[in-house]
Amino acid sequence: MRFQCIHCHGLVAIDDTELGSHVGCGHCDQVVKVPDSKFSPQAVIDDYVIEKMLGRGGMGIVYKALQMSLDRPVALKILMTQYASNNDFIIDFVREARAAARLNHPYIVQAYAVGQDDSTYFLAMEFVEGQTLKQIMDIDRSIPLEDALNITIQVAEALGFGWQEQKLIHRDIKPDNIMITEEGVAKLMDLGLSRFAGDKLASTEDEDEVMGTPQYICPEQLIGMPMDVRGDLYSLGATLYHAITGEFPFQGDTAADIAKKHLKEKLLPASKINPSIPPTVCKLIDKMMAKHPDDRHPNTAVLVKEIKTIIANLTSSKRTPKSKSQPIKIRTGKGAKSKSSTNPPSTSSKSTARPVKNANKGTGPKRGERRRRPSSNRNIDELEEKGSRRRPGKKKDQVEGKYDKKGNPAIMYGSIAMLVLFVIAAIVVVAKQ
Repeated sequence: MRFQCIHCHGLVAIDDTELGSHVGCGHCDQVVKVPDSKFSPQAVIDDYVIEKMLGRGGMGIVYKALQMSLDRPVALKILMTQYASNNDFIIDFVREARAAARLNHPYIVQAYAVGQDDSTYFLAMEFVEGQTLKQIMDIDRSIPLEDALNITIQVAEALGFGWQEQKLIHRDIKPDNIMITEEGVAKLMDLGLSRFAGDKLASTEDEDEVMGTPQYICPEQLIGMPMDVRGDLYSLGATLYHAITGEFPFQGDTAADIAKKHLKEKLLPASKINPSIPPTVCKLIDKMMAKHPDDRHPNTAVLVKEIKTIIANLTSSKRTPKSKSQPIKIRTGKGAKSKSSTNPPSTSSKSTARPVKNANKGTGPKRGERRRRPSSNRNIDELEEKGSRRRPGKKKDQVEGKYDKKGNPAIMYGSIAMLVLFVIAAIVVVAKQ
């Protein structure tokens, strides 16, 4: 076993018999405690230093670790003993994990590497800050409809990409395997149960050998039929049902009871549990969770298009509550007046008149200043009638303020008289000389 010294970060190799004891670091000569197990903090697996446990699943335990060579955080999944001792499973696991590592998609947790360190098999994946959908639902029980639909779109696009690029089928879609980042982005993770198209699991009545989660598993997976991406869409529909209702689609005392209901029992409409769920969403889930694959959406693109249409209709059908104080409409009848000169005209009014500024009634314009428009409390018909009486060909500036351009007559005649007197005086002076 190897571990990292907490003082100098050098790697120290010890025998497994020394677990939990204190030893001297060969790099810095400091005394350090050996981790209590092969997977305790500071323990080293291949190129990864374990920091803490993140969660436990059906196939293994996931740890947050540091990849030493690239100095980046990763999620390190360690396979459980029963899988690590099955050679056939290991061969498939390595083959499929490498295929998953070739998938680079914004809604898929990136697989970095798969490998072996002595008897330990691991899968290193992108470390995502956030919570799983299950962790969110454990607190809130259900999530808002539009959020659930957007998550469904993102996971469907991830499944479609995996199917198109590698013909991969996830086989274990559930809230536990959907990570929601701090920015609200859904990322599909845990491709450990993935299979290629044409692969199938052996049909068995032993519920312990049925791979997948009973509450979300599709009928063809239960009876060992060959699967394609439509099987994942069934599980995604079951996940959506759970997310918006807070209840599993089918419930039972044992996994076998639940499996029989997946095969034979009709799905209870989601609106029976949550009356706020519209019929379009109930129909969507019914189609996603149809018993036979041919009755489901043929591919993820068709599913995504339908969900986007539903979201658009939900958004357009939302109505903003009316305010108690509505803007008053400007009346267009003859002799009518607005109730308030400060309220703007309603956008629903058929009048084409625009709001006008208030003016002091009875006062004329100052010199060089345009006459202000009439007050808004004047009837619109009167304003239009007055405008129609203006002489054609005359602009407003020509009708109003004509003395502003030509000048006052008294001042003009006075100036001429002063000029004549100045000329006469000049002639007298010249005559005397």
